[in-house]
Amino acid sequence: MGKIILAAAIAALGSLPAMASVTVSSVDGASPYGVPATFQFDGATPQYSGTIYTDSVGGVRAQPAGSTGGYGAVGPSNAQSSADLDLSAFGAISSITLLWGSVDTYNLLSVLGTGLSFNGGDEGVSPSNGNQVNPSSNRLVTLTFTGADRWNVTGLQFSSTGNAFEFDNVNVVTAGVPEPASWALMLGGFGAIGFAMRSRRKAALSFS
Repeated sequence: MGKIILAAAIAALGSLPAMASVTVSSVDGASPYGVPATFQFDGATPQYSGTIYTDSVGGVRAQPAGSTGGYGAVGPSNAQSSADLDLSAFGAISSITLLWGSVDTYNLLSVLGTGLSFNGGDEGVSPSNGNQVNPSSNRLVTLTFTGADRWNVTGLQFSSTGNAFEFDNVNVVTAGVPEPASWALMLGGFGAIGFAMRSRRKAALSFS
């Protein structure tokens, strides 16, 4: 009986969300990028609070190398220095990939709902020399979430204190949620633990 209860308890704990964490990685860009994108910024994008551009303006903004069509950009000389992409409709998110153009140290990517933020040049995002054509500084950046953070992500915020933070091709991959059988197993495990505790208490009282 004790082994069965222990197995149920382990199973229950195993189905709980793991501790939250996020890893950041990136690879050199290429043209074309050839990756899927949930948001391509090629037309109206209600989830995005910023301005969509199709041009490049010297000293103000530049279309990310390999990007086609529209793209997002924020910075002091653009329409706004900060803009949000609302991802609250996706539920649990396992990863987000985006094309980060001409990475600069003054670019800041914040993951809304988690308190996490990353500068251009941080580990996983560098190099950050602002080069507008070199694949190594026009990077495909991937944020991978585990544990509770998969449910906490509500959006991305792009901000920049210099000209500019350019980005395109944001792809969102949703995380699977526990199957009903897993939830049932978890609840059953806790129920078994509670039953065992009550039984032991009654036994102790009967021999006292």
